[in-house]
Amino acid sequence: MYRLVSIFFGLIPLIQFFIKGWYFFGISSIGLIISYFILKKRGSKPFITEGALLLISQLFMNIIGLSNMPIFLYISLAAVLIFVASRDEKIVDDLKDYIKETGHSKENWDFEICFFGMGQIRNIDQLTNLSTAAFGFSDKGIAFNTKLGSGYYTRFIDYNEIDDFGMFKLQKKQELYYPKIRDMFIWPSNMSTMHKPYINTYGLYLLVGDESLTFYESPSIILKISEHLEEMGR
Repeated sequence: MYRLVSIFFGLIPLIQFFIKGWYFFGISSIGLIISYFILKKRGSKPFITEGALLLISQLFMNIIGLSNMPIFLYISLAAVLIFVASRDEKIVDDLKDYIKETGHSKENWDFEICFFGMGQIRNIDQLTNLSTAAFGFSDKGIAFNTKLGSGYYTRFIDYNEIDDFGMFKLQKKQELYYPKIRDMFIWPSNMSTMHKPYINTYGLYLLVGDESLTFYESPSIILKISEHLEEMGR
């Protein structure tokens, strides 16, 4: 089903047969956003299919003279973003394969993309050293994989192996931000936090034997995982 969805949205450039100009930009943008949310967490193959078809169908429209270079660049950028999304999904696909190899069913698992680090994180600046990871959890245990150096580190942890876990809070003081004229033209990257004297963020730590494993993501995801661990520990 999701392969058919990816094919349908991958042929979006063909609607230039009927719709031109800004109408095409608007309709195609809405379609691509919808496709992302439909295909999210459905594996990497649907995203790869959609991205490839976007490029092929847009190239076809350019060859027959029914499109132009700005639209070609726009569709190319959209395809690149879709391929980036497929890379994250590929990490999850690899973790699902690993879970199956360990003798567990990959059904009834929840998966999230987060950041992973060995050891305890003591300040926000250390978050730049974390690596992208796929994190899975079910009633059987937790599993994660991440790229470390030139290879991949993949692991399954039974709940009995976890000695302790919990959420931690990191806080960083920042200087007051004074608005500048350029902010009227260039959106500040720290718009959501520049009015706050402190930046707060949250993570999750797991103690497994002598190891401390750290996971970082948005508070809602960290809280979701933490609540699951508490439920399994009862």
